[in-house]
Amino acid sequence: MRSVFEELWKAGRFTPVRPYQRFAYVCAAVLVVSGVVHAGVFLIDGGPWEGPVSWRKPVVFGLSFGITLATLAWIVGFLRPRRPAGWAVLGTLAVVSLGEVFLISMQRWRGVASHFNEDTAFDAAVFSVMGLLISVAGLLTVAVTVWSFVRLDATTSLRWAIRAGLVLMLVSQAVGVQMIVEGGNTFGAAGAIKVPHAVTLHAVQVLPALALLLSLSDLPEARRTRVVAMGAAGYAVLIASTAVQTYSGKAPLDIGVLTSVLALIGVGLLATSAGIALRALRSPRRPSGSTSPAPTSASAGGTTSPSEPRSAAAPEADTDR
Repeated sequence: MRSVFEELWKAGRFTPVRPYQRFAYVCAAVLVVSGVVHAGVFLIDGGPWEGPVSWRKPVVFGLSFGITLATLAWIVGFLRPRRPAGWAVLGTLAVVSLGEVFLISMQRWRGVASHFNEDTAFDAAVFSVMGLLISVAGLLTVAVTVWSFVRLDATTSLRWAIRAGLVLMLVSQAVGVQMIVEGGNTFGAAGAIKVPHAVTLHAVQVLPALALLLSLSDLPEARRTRVVAMGAAGYAVLIASTAVQTYSGKAPLDIGVLTSVLALIGVGLLATSAGIALRALRSPRRPSGSTSPAPTSASAGGTTSPSEPRSAAAPEADTDR
């Protein structure tokens, strides 16, 4: 188990980290801790989980922003930016994420709604600042997504997993903009816009995780890429099921036939891709970097090629300066 973890850590290139990545990781940890602490406050203080004034918001936003910031910090490492660009992207993302979650938490501690609250001049100003911060975060996410299609130092399967996840994150942000335009989280009679928003947001963790798991197997890179494509298609169909449910104005548990079919197809494709990765991982593998046995006689002639690499593309020379 430890060997698998070490290989996964190496394949994901989680170390070494640049100073701007370290800063973002620390801020992400602060956000996650904030979410966990507020979950404890909710258990002690009680109150409704849903509604405009609840502990749910500092809990969910703290965890979601923390996980997303950590993921983007990891992805930026594959873009290999120079130091000023790295600080400009990740430093700004970290600060606006902290600011957004702080304002949401502050409003809950004040006992007032954080979103769509214009009851007083102060509350209106807080909501405006929150809108500005999330707009900056959205623009930076667009920049990272475009950058990933220009340069991404990773294997083909991991490249497309990251790109698909980032594109779906942009879709999630577009749904978030719709919530602001709609002035709430409900579409039609009972459609919960936050469901497709949340599901779409976390594709950027699920799909790269699938690609990293595949990187530990001896599957050829072309096969890994096809499996990642299957997983991405499954995730997209799953998102489509939540969108159909929401934009038909139905409550999340008021599931119709089309929604059920789409959800089953999406989950099926995701489960199949994960099953392929796990089965390949359990199959016997030669040690990383080993070669096929040498010929037993001179008459055999020639040499054999190295086994298929199982990790992400080897790091290039450091460009962080």
